[in-house]
Amino acid sequence: METVPGDEIFDLIKESGGIFELYRVTAFEGYRKRRDGEVKSVRVEILDAGPGVPERWTVSATDADGRRAGGNPAERLDVALAITHWPELDREEPPPS
Repeated sequence: METVPGDEIFDLIKESGGIFELYRVTAFEGYRKRRDGEVKSVRVEILDAGPGVPERWTVSATDADGRRAGGNPAERLDVALAITHWPELDREEPPPS
């Protein structure tokens, strides 16, 4: 199978699929201690809109009970992580199913 260099794949997919907005999603699984001390598993997804996009990075996290924390897009990944609304994972009640 042919390998496509990192950032070139964005252009290839956009051109061939007629897609105007595209993200590469990298996921991480971990554990987080909530404010109340309870430990919950958390899935963190980092969305990368690719080179040339001013606000390239967005972060989303979901815990085992379905609580979600999102953030605004940012030019740098460290900023996107810092502005993620992590306290949303500490809400008392998970969202309705």
